[in-house]
Amino acid sequence: MQANQNRALDILARLGSHPATAFYETGVAGEVKAILDETHVEWSTDGYGNIVALVPGREPASEELPAVAFVAHMDHPGFEAVSREGGYLVGKAAGGVPAGSFAAGIALQVVTGSGERWAAVTAGPHGDPADREVLIQLEGHQTAEIDLPCSVVFDLVDFTLDEGVIRMRALDDLAGCASTLSALAELVQEPPPGTVYGVFTRAEEVGLVGARLMAEAGTLPRETLVVSLESSRTLPGAEIGGGPVIRVGDAGSTFNAEAESVLIKARETLLERSPDFRVQRQLMSGGVCEASAFGVHGYRCTGIAFPLGNYHNGAPEDRIEAEYIDCADFLGGVDLILEAARSVPYRGDTAFQRRLRDLPAEFRERMTAG
Repeated sequence: MQANQNRALDILARLGSHPATAFYETGVAGEVKAILDETHVEWSTDGYGNIVALVPGREPASEELPAVAFVAHMDHPGFEAVSREGGYLVGKAAGGVPAGSFAAGIALQVVTGSGERWAAVTAGPHGDPADREVLIQLEGHQTAEIDLPCSVVFDLVDFTLDEGVIRMRALDDLAGCASTLSALAELVQEPPPGTVYGVFTRAEEVGLVGARLMAEAGTLPRETLVVSLESSRTLPGAEIGGGPVIRVGDAGSTFNAEAESVLIKARETLLERSPDFRVQRQLMSGGVCEASAFGVHGYRCTGIAFPLGNYHNGAPEDRIEAEYIDCADFLGGVDLILEAARSVPYRGDTAFQRRLRDLPAEFRERMTAG
């Protein structure tokens, strides 16, 4: 077990070494593909650059044994440098960056097309506030040296683990990607009952773009059960340290009970095996996740969330700081994914379902006694 935990954390650290914003996921995508190759997991890309990994099951997918897909996104909020003005770059917000990121003096990294990171700093807001633009001053380079457009990220730690807390620039959603990759590495060694997909999408932070295009195209078979993996802001009932969260819905929709029953069955199994295993269940209404994108196109969806601090790098008093999650929550999420993949055949046999089906004969008799 310890070796598996170390692998999960190593994967997360490797992904964190590649800054990414919407449409600029090349570094993360390359690392995802490398890890899939190293762990002997099949993969392909669709026409939009989304990565689809596949672990065949012991039996082919069917109505009784649908495939299950674990979906996570590779990008994170930041800026896109789109033009020059005087000695500055003009950066346009790419996703939900915090309000404090438009102030002067915020440390940034401008990421070149070759992946180099150039130090920079914000010089204050630019133009109409509705355009969500900021001036960016390069440090040690001239603006003419950079090819535009390009990605700009906050100058924050790639990955640290200290006293059980993981801090990263982009836990949203590299934690989802890493937990999925770790689970796939296990599943390929001991095949699950049915087909399992791992899906790594692009441009989620600007409107679930990769997931919407994939769902629209029907890239995954329509009977697939879709599990969205996210790192989401904490809420009452979804607290850091309380375990991964079985996500019953987001800010836009509630999810599917049959898909969720796979996670519920997995939770029951994990608790039987280890009574101190921590897992939560909650409506995560702080944002919209990719389950909603697939749900609109008829997929049965559910979700898993890692409770997240400093959501989108927004810290108290408008500070910009690394996101953080509890390490045990992350590792528990890997266990939950693994067990969910193995629980698909038993999704109709949870304790809750049995309790509702097994009506005591006494009640039947009293209801029909007249």
